Amino acid sequence: MNRNQYIDARLQDWAQWKCSGGIGAYRGIDFSKEYNDGAFIDYTADQEDACLEMDMAIACLPLDLKRTVVAVYTWDGGLDVVVAKLRITRQTIHRRLCHADLRIDDFLIARREREKQILVNC
Repeated sequence: MNRNQYIDARLQDWAQWKCSGGIGAYRGIDFSKEYNDGAFIDYTADQEDACLEMDMAIACLPLDLKRTVVAVYTWDGGLDVVVAKLRITRQTIHRRLCHADLRIDDFLIARREREKQILVNC
């Protein structure tokens, strides 16, 4: 099974957002670290909204898929660390990520449909 590239890109954006503190977090500049060659990363309201939407989608995943997504996208140390800490194989990680992609995509589609229904009923 292949990964959904759109969902993967959204998860990467979510991970960067999550590791920077998430929604509404004060993001002070830490001068001991490099940020985009010295440029500070800030998020627009639309980017915050998109990342929060992914956060909700991840929260709706079954526990094993949620743990895998969080581990792969936010833990330091790469896939070897994820394999060791979760005590699963690389194939299992890939399979779980593929299933998470499908469920997240379903969540996003259902959310768009609900938004359309709300707009129609207004």
